[in-house]
Amino acid sequence: MSDANTILIVDDDDEARWALSNFVRKLGFIPLMAESGRVALISISTKKIDAVLLDVCMPDLGGHEVLKQIRERHDIPVIMITGQGHTQDAAMSLRSGANDYITKPYDHHTLERSLRRVLAKPIPRFEPERRLLPRTLTRPEKAETLACLIESMGLGAKAQKVIHAVKHVAPTDLTVLLHGETGTGKELVSRAIHDLSARRSGPFIALDCGAIPESLIERELFGHEKGAFTGASQSAPGMFELAQGGTLLLDEISSLPLLMQTRLIRVVEAREYRPLGGSQTRRLSARIIAASNVNLEQMIQKKEFRSDLYYRLKEYPIIIPPLRERKEDIPDLVQHFLDIERREHRTAVTGISEEGLKLLQHQNWPGNVRELRNTIRHALVLNMDQNGLLTADALNEHFGLSIAAEDYRKTFINDFGETPIEQLTQSSWDSLFPPDLNNSARDQGKQISFKDRLNSAHNYVERKILYHVLGVANNNKALAARLLQMDYKTLNGKLKFHKIND
Repeated sequence: MSDANTILIVDDDDEARWALSNFVRKLGFIPLMAESGRVALISISTKKIDAVLLDVCMPDLGGHEVLKQIRERHDIPVIMITGQGHTQDAAMSLRSGANDYITKPYDHHTLERSLRRVLAKPIPRFEPERRLLPRTLTRPEKAETLACLIESMGLGAKAQKVIHAVKHVAPTDLTVLLHGETGTGKELVSRAIHDLSARRSGPFIALDCGAIPESLIERELFGHEKGAFTGASQSAPGMFELAQGGTLLLDEISSLPLLMQTRLIRVVEAREYRPLGGSQTRRLSARIIAASNVNLEQMIQKKEFRSDLYYRLKEYPIIIPPLRERKEDIPDLVQHFLDIERREHRTAVTGISEEGLKLLQHQNWPGNVRELRNTIRHALVLNMDQNGLLTADALNEHFGLSIAAEDYRKTFINDFGETPIEQLTQSSWDSLFPPDLNNSARDQGKQISFKDRLNSAHNYVERKILYHVLGVANNNKALAARLLQMDYKTLNGKLKFHKIND
């Protein structure tokens, strides 16, 4: 009798079923086919099945219902087959008990890796430290983490590459280096790696390296002993200590000063550190994930980042693509964010209009997924139609405000604010003052005091700004106040002072 695993292939499409059967046989497994959910359930009850490849969409008994009945009676690994872009199907499958999912059209490498993973016996990748509370990740916990990641990333090919990388590296203890633009979801990916690892019971700590002054970064990371410096009346733990047994995310790692990069090399390599003022080293049992939104290799060429640290952090690199490179994920992401708004903020939104979705898909999204979510939140406040749909009008109003803000910045900052003072021409200086004041001073040869020039320039520029923003807002004062980030009462007072719209 053969020791090969038997794989049940469940799909109502004859061609797809036979193609899978041939591939499974090439892998050394024994394929068994079922053309419907009912036939599949009979096969599982009467034969020894080691794993199931189950299509979601079938006419007589859908894949989710078949999965439910399998879970009620058997403990067999199930891999769901979903259509590309069907985020909800993939998320629902995992929450319903599927061990994994693949999307059509699938590649053979992904399918083989998934099959071998669900059939393999679990092998511990690292020995937890004393402080780590060892706990096996339950199927519901793993499913919920993956489902949330899928909903937040999408099911496009590039998003799937990231998700598969997360699933692959999470059970290991490798140091991970994430690269992605602002708003792509680096912290989300980091948390998923943590939640899918044996460190899940430990803390997840995120540190923004760029937000901490250079003079404090060492103390923040390493902690200090009592008396380590003036004012250190007691010992304090650093991030390495607080993250013990868990995961430490060093976000914006490119912001670390070179001296601190040198100290970090030993921590990453030797897995030990010494607090400020301490005489003994301590063992580090936290996993380190580093993240950057800039090209570290270019920084290395400029001698702004240490190459030896870079290669130690890059044990397992993951690149998170910007949203503009995976616009096929936008419909699923929009639906996910609308669901969140409906659930968490009790909005009456039911969906998005076709025109609204097209508008979102044509944007460039420099702020990536974070900008998309903020856009939806803002647009929902501005307008929904009577059927609860997010409309193109609401989105256009949102984008109009954003464009107006950028136009304002260019008009009143770029015109003279970004030019070095020594390069300003006389006409540039004159543009800061009322024409009558400049002409009067030149014609009459008068000396205008600094205070008078400053007051006159302030009033002139303020009046110019108010006229411009009111024009952008079509004389809608409430809209102008929001654009200027000013309360309505203050705006009215300034309009009266300058005798605008009297």
